[in-house]
Amino acid sequence: MRRFRTGWDLTKKSWRLLRSQPGLTAYPIAAAVSSVLAFVVFAGPGFLLVDTESSAAGYALIAVGAYLSAFSATFFGVALAAAADRAFRGERVTLGTGVAVASGHLGAIAGWALVAAIVTSLLTFLQSQRGLAGPIIAMLGGAAWGLITFLAIPVIAIEGTGPFATIRRSAGLFKERWRGQITGNVAIGGAVVLFGVLPAIGLITLGVVLWIDDGAGASIAFGGALVFFGALLLVVSLVLAQAMRQVFGVALYRWTADGDAVGGFTPAELDSAVRMHSRSDAATA
Repeated sequence: MRRFRTGWDLTKKSWRLLRSQPGLTAYPIAAAVSSVLAFVVFAGPGFLLVDTESSAAGYALIAVGAYLSAFSATFFGVALAAAADRAFRGERVTLGTGVAVASGHLGAIAGWALVAAIVTSLLTFLQSQRGLAGPIIAMLGGAAWGLITFLAIPVIAIEGTGPFATIRRSAGLFKERWRGQITGNVAIGGAVVLFGVLPAIGLITLGVVLWIDDGAGASIAFGGALVFFGALLLVVSLVLAQAMRQVFGVALYRWTADGDAVGGFTPAELDSAVRMHSRSDAATA
Protein backbone atom coordinates (compact mmCIF):
# COMPACT_ATOMS: atom_id res chain seq x y z
CA MET A 1 0.00 0.00 0.00
CA ARG A 2 2.83 2.36 0.85
CA ARG A 3 4.51 1.65 -2.48
CA PHE A 4 1.28 2.33 -4.36
CA ARG A 5 0.90 5.64 -2.52
CA THR A 6 4.46 6.59 -3.45
CA GLY A 7 3.84 5.74 -7.10
CA TRP A 8 0.59 7.69 -7.02
CA ASP A 9 2.30 10.82 -5.67
CA LEU A 10 5.13 10.57 -8.21
CA THR A 11 2.66 10.10 -11.05
CA LYS A 12 0.63 13.14 -9.98
CA LYS A 13 3.69 15.38 -9.92
CA SER A 14 4.91 14.08 -13.28
CA TRP A 15 1.45 14.72 -14.70
CA ARG A 16 1.49 18.25 -13.28
CA LEU A 17 4.60 19.07 -15.31
CA LEU A 18 3.10 17.53 -18.46
CA ARG A 19 -0.06 19.56 -18.00
CA SER A 20 1.92 22.78 -17.56
CA GLN A 21 4.09 21.94 -20.60
CA PRO A 22 1.77 20.39 -23.23
CA GLY A 23 4.62 20.36 -25.74
CA LEU A 24 6.20 17.44 -23.86
CA THR A 25 3.42 15.06 -24.91
CA ALA A 26 4.40 15.53 -28.57
CA TYR A 27 7.58 13.51 -28.03
CA PRO A 28 6.09 10.10 -27.13
CA ILE A 29 3.51 10.55 -29.90
CA ALA A 30 6.27 11.21 -32.43
CA ALA A 31 8.23 8.27 -31.03
CA ALA A 32 5.28 5.89 -31.33
CA VAL A 33 4.33 6.97 -34.86
CA SER A 34 7.88 6.94 -36.24
CA SER A 35 8.77 3.64 -34.56
CA VAL A 36 5.69 1.85 -35.89
CA LEU A 37 6.15 3.29 -39.38
CA ALA A 38 9.83 2.32 -39.48
CA PHE A 39 9.03 -1.24 -38.43
CA VAL A 40 6.06 -1.66 -40.78
CA VAL A 41 7.81 -0.19 -43.83
CA PHE A 42 10.89 -2.42 -43.51
CA ALA A 43 9.87 -5.43 -41.42
CA GLY A 44 6.48 -5.84 -43.12
CA PRO A 45 7.98 -6.84 -46.48
CA GLY A 46 10.61 -8.80 -44.59
CA PHE A 47 8.03 -11.09 -43.00
CA LEU A 48 6.53 -11.70 -46.45
CA LEU A 49 9.92 -12.76 -47.80
CA VAL A 50 10.90 -15.07 -44.92
CA ASP A 51 9.09 -18.10 -46.36
CA THR A 52 10.33 -17.52 -49.91
CA GLU A 53 13.62 -18.06 -51.72
CA SER A 54 14.60 -14.55 -50.57
CA SER A 55 14.48 -15.46 -46.88
CA ALA A 56 17.91 -13.93 -46.21
CA ALA A 57 16.71 -10.59 -47.55
CA GLY A 58 13.57 -10.97 -45.46
CA TYR A 59 15.50 -11.44 -42.23
CA ALA A 60 17.74 -8.50 -43.17
CA LEU A 61 14.70 -6.26 -43.67
CA ILE A 62 13.24 -7.37 -40.33
CA ALA A 63 16.53 -6.54 -38.60
CA VAL A 64 16.66 -3.13 -40.29
CA GLY A 65 13.06 -2.43 -39.28
CA ALA A 66 13.72 -3.43 -35.67
CA TYR A 67 16.82 -1.24 -35.50
CA LEU A 68 15.19 1.81 -37.09
CA SER A 69 12.23 1.39 -34.74
CA ALA A 70 14.61 1.33 -31.75
CA PHE A 71 16.49 4.33 -33.15
CA SER A 72 13.28 6.35 -33.50
CA ALA A 73 12.17 5.52 -29.97
CA THR A 74 15.60 6.39 -28.57
CA PHE A 75 15.87 9.64 -30.55
CA PHE A 76 12.56 11.02 -29.32
CA GLY A 77 13.20 9.66 -25.82
CA VAL A 78 16.44 11.65 -25.69
CA ALA A 79 14.61 14.66 -27.12
CA LEU A 80 11.93 14.39 -24.42
CA ALA A 81 14.53 14.06 -21.66
CA ALA A 82 16.36 17.16 -22.90
CA ALA A 83 13.12 19.13 -23.11
CA ALA A 84 12.00 17.97 -19.64
CA ASP A 85 15.34 19.04 -18.18
CA ARG A 86 14.79 22.54 -19.56
CA ALA A 87 11.18 22.54 -18.39
CA PHE A 88 12.39 21.80 -14.86
CA ARG A 89 14.41 25.01 -15.12
CA GLY A 90 11.29 26.98 -15.97
CA GLU A 91 11.77 27.24 -19.75
CA ARG A 92 8.88 26.82 -22.18
CA VAL A 93 9.55 23.91 -24.50
CA THR A 94 8.29 22.78 -27.89
CA LEU A 95 8.95 19.72 -30.04
CA GLY A 96 11.88 21.53 -31.64
CA THR A 97 13.53 22.16 -28.26
CA GLY A 98 14.40 18.54 -27.61
CA VAL A 99 14.84 17.55 -31.25
CA ALA A 100 17.65 20.10 -31.57
CA VAL A 101 19.47 18.52 -28.61
CA ALA A 102 18.90 14.95 -29.82
CA SER A 103 20.18 15.88 -33.28
CA GLY A 104 23.50 16.76 -31.67
CA HIS A 105 23.80 13.27 -30.15
CA LEU A 106 23.03 11.14 -33.22
CA GLY A 107 26.13 8.98 -32.80
CA ALA A 108 25.33 8.17 -29.17
CA ILE A 109 21.68 7.55 -30.02
CA ALA A 110 22.57 5.23 -32.92
CA GLY A 111 24.93 3.24 -30.70
CA TRP A 112 22.43 2.99 -27.86
CA ALA A 113 19.64 1.93 -30.23
CA LEU A 114 21.84 -0.92 -31.50
CA VAL A 115 22.67 -2.09 -27.97
CA ALA A 116 19.01 -1.82 -26.91
CA ALA A 117 17.83 -3.79 -29.95
CA ILE A 118 20.38 -6.55 -29.30
CA VAL A 119 19.54 -6.80 -25.59
CA THR A 120 15.80 -6.83 -26.29
CA SER A 121 16.22 -9.56 -28.90
CA LEU A 122 18.34 -11.62 -26.50
CA LEU A 123 15.81 -11.28 -23.67
CA THR A 124 13.00 -12.24 -26.05
CA PHE A 125 14.96 -15.30 -27.19
CA LEU A 126 15.60 -16.40 -23.59
CA GLN A 127 11.95 -15.86 -22.70
CA SER A 128 10.87 -18.16 -25.52
CA GLN A 129 13.07 -21.07 -24.41
CA ARG A 130 11.59 -24.19 -22.87
CA GLY A 131 12.14 -24.93 -19.20
CA LEU A 132 12.61 -22.51 -16.33
CA ALA A 133 16.19 -21.33 -16.80
CA GLY A 134 15.62 -19.17 -19.89
CA PRO A 135 12.50 -17.33 -18.66
CA ILE A 136 14.01 -16.78 -15.19
CA ILE A 137 17.21 -15.33 -16.65
CA ALA A 138 15.12 -13.18 -18.99
CA MET A 139 13.01 -11.91 -16.08
CA LEU A 140 16.02 -11.02 -13.92
CA GLY A 141 17.92 -9.57 -16.85
CA GLY A 142 14.90 -7.57 -17.95
CA ALA A 143 14.46 -6.09 -14.47
CA ALA A 144 18.14 -5.08 -14.29
CA TRP A 145 18.07 -3.72 -17.83
CA GLY A 146 14.92 -1.72 -17.05
CA LEU A 147 16.57 -0.03 -14.09
CA ILE A 148 19.73 0.79 -16.01
CA THR A 149 17.88 2.16 -19.02
CA PHE A 150 15.62 4.29 -16.82
CA LEU A 151 18.54 6.67 -16.31
CA ALA A 152 20.26 5.91 -19.62
CA ILE A 153 18.12 8.21 -21.74
CA PRO A 154 18.65 11.25 -19.45
CA VAL A 155 22.38 10.43 -19.35
CA ILE A 156 22.57 10.50 -23.16
CA ALA A 157 20.46 13.66 -23.37
CA ILE A 158 22.43 15.61 -20.77
CA GLU A 159 25.93 14.10 -20.94
CA GLY A 160 25.99 12.84 -24.54
CA THR A 161 27.82 9.61 -23.68
CA GLY A 162 28.15 6.57 -25.95
CA PRO A 163 26.30 3.29 -25.29
CA PHE A 164 28.82 1.51 -23.05
CA ALA A 165 29.75 4.66 -21.15
CA THR A 166 26.02 5.26 -20.69
CA ILE A 167 25.54 1.79 -19.17
CA ARG A 168 28.46 2.32 -16.78
CA ARG A 169 27.26 5.80 -15.84
CA SER A 170 23.63 4.77 -15.33
CA ALA A 171 24.54 1.68 -13.29
CA GLY A 172 27.05 3.72 -11.28
CA LEU A 173 24.44 6.34 -10.40
CA PHE A 174 22.05 3.67 -9.11
CA LYS A 175 24.80 1.97 -7.14
CA GLU A 176 25.98 5.25 -5.64
CA ARG A 177 22.53 6.43 -4.55
CA TRP A 178 20.94 3.10 -3.63
CA ARG A 179 23.69 0.99 -2.13
CA GLY A 180 22.74 -2.65 -1.94
CA GLN A 181 20.83 -4.99 -4.20
CA ILE A 182 18.08 -3.21 -6.09
CA THR A 183 14.99 -5.24 -6.83
CA GLY A 184 11.85 -4.38 -8.73
CA ASN A 185 11.37 -1.25 -10.79
CA VAL A 186 10.83 2.46 -10.41
CA ALA A 187 7.46 3.30 -8.87
CA ILE A 188 5.82 5.48 -11.50
CA GLY A 189 2.84 5.18 -13.81
CA GLY A 190 0.74 2.73 -11.79
CA ALA A 191 -2.16 5.18 -11.77
CA VAL A 192 -2.14 5.28 -15.57
CA VAL A 193 -2.38 1.49 -15.69
CA LEU A 194 -5.20 1.47 -13.13
CA PHE A 195 -7.31 4.25 -14.64
CA GLY A 196 -6.26 4.06 -18.28
CA VAL A 197 -4.79 0.78 -19.50
CA LEU A 198 -7.06 -1.62 -17.59
CA PRO A 199 -10.32 0.18 -18.52
CA ALA A 200 -9.11 0.33 -22.13
CA ILE A 201 -8.50 -3.43 -22.18
CA GLY A 202 -11.94 -3.94 -20.64
CA LEU A 203 -13.62 -1.83 -23.34
CA ILE A 204 -11.76 -3.63 -26.12
CA THR A 205 -12.61 -7.06 -24.69
CA LEU A 206 -16.30 -6.20 -24.28
CA GLY A 207 -16.41 -4.73 -27.76
CA VAL A 208 -14.88 -7.84 -29.31
CA VAL A 209 -17.34 -10.09 -27.43
CA LEU A 210 -20.32 -8.05 -28.66
CA TRP A 211 -18.92 -8.00 -32.18
CA ILE A 212 -18.42 -11.77 -32.34
CA ASP A 213 -21.27 -13.22 -30.26
CA ASP A 214 -24.19 -11.18 -31.59
CA GLY A 215 -25.00 -10.87 -35.26
CA ALA A 216 -27.37 -7.92 -34.79
CA GLY A 217 -26.31 -4.76 -36.58
CA ALA A 218 -26.77 -2.55 -33.51
CA SER A 219 -24.60 -4.81 -31.35
CA ILE A 220 -21.90 -4.98 -34.00
CA ALA A 221 -21.87 -1.19 -34.29
CA PHE A 222 -21.80 -0.76 -30.51
CA GLY A 223 -19.04 -3.36 -30.19
CA GLY A 224 -17.02 -1.62 -32.89
CA ALA A 225 -17.42 1.69 -31.09
CA LEU A 226 -16.23 0.14 -27.82
CA VAL A 227 -13.17 -1.33 -29.55
CA PHE A 228 -12.37 2.03 -31.17
CA PHE A 229 -12.66 4.06 -27.97
CA GLY A 230 -10.87 1.37 -25.99
CA ALA A 231 -7.98 1.38 -28.45
CA LEU A 232 -7.89 5.19 -28.38
CA LEU A 233 -7.84 5.19 -24.57
CA LEU A 234 -5.08 2.56 -24.59
CA VAL A 235 -2.88 4.58 -26.96
CA VAL A 236 -3.40 7.81 -24.99
CA SER A 237 -2.67 6.02 -21.70
CA LEU A 238 0.52 4.43 -23.00
CA VAL A 239 1.70 7.76 -24.44
CA LEU A 240 1.05 9.56 -21.15
CA ALA A 241 2.68 6.77 -19.13
CA GLN A 242 5.81 6.89 -21.29
CA ALA A 243 5.97 10.68 -21.07
CA MET A 244 5.61 10.64 -17.29
CA ARG A 245 8.28 7.96 -16.91
CA GLN A 246 10.70 9.96 -19.04
CA VAL A 247 9.95 13.17 -17.13
CA PHE A 248 10.48 11.43 -13.82
CA GLY A 249 13.63 9.78 -15.18
CA VAL A 250 15.14 13.24 -15.68
CA ALA A 251 14.17 14.26 -12.13
CA LEU A 252 15.72 11.04 -10.82
CA TYR A 253 18.88 11.69 -12.85
CA ARG A 254 19.25 15.19 -11.41
CA TRP A 255 18.78 13.76 -7.92
CA THR A 256 21.31 10.95 -8.32
CA ALA A 257 23.89 12.95 -10.28
CA ASP A 258 23.68 16.40 -8.65
CA GLY A 259 21.65 15.92 -5.48
CA ASP A 260 19.05 18.40 -6.78
CA ALA A 261 15.37 17.67 -6.13
CA VAL A 262 13.61 19.26 -9.12
CA GLY A 263 10.06 19.38 -10.41
CA GLY A 264 8.45 19.56 -7.00
CA PHE A 265 9.66 16.08 -6.04
CA THR A 266 10.97 15.79 -2.49
CA PRO A 267 14.23 14.00 -1.60
CA ALA A 268 12.21 11.37 0.29
CA GLU A 269 10.03 10.69 -2.76
CA LEU A 270 13.01 10.40 -5.07
CA ASP A 271 14.85 8.06 -2.70
CA SER A 272 11.78 5.87 -2.22
CA ALA A 273 11.08 5.64 -5.95
CA VAL A 274 13.34 2.60 -6.28
CA ARG A 275 12.68 -0.47 -4.18
CA MET A 276 15.92 -1.66 -2.62
CA HIS A 277 16.78 -4.88 -0.82
CA SER A 278 20.06 -4.68 1.04
CA ARG A 279 22.41 -7.61 1.47
CA SER A 280 22.02 -7.43 5.22
CA ASP A 281 18.25 -7.79 4.82
CA ALA A 282 18.75 -10.74 2.52
CA ALA A 283 21.02 -12.41 5.06
CA THR A 284 18.42 -12.13 7.81
CA ALA A 285 15.48 -13.11 5.64
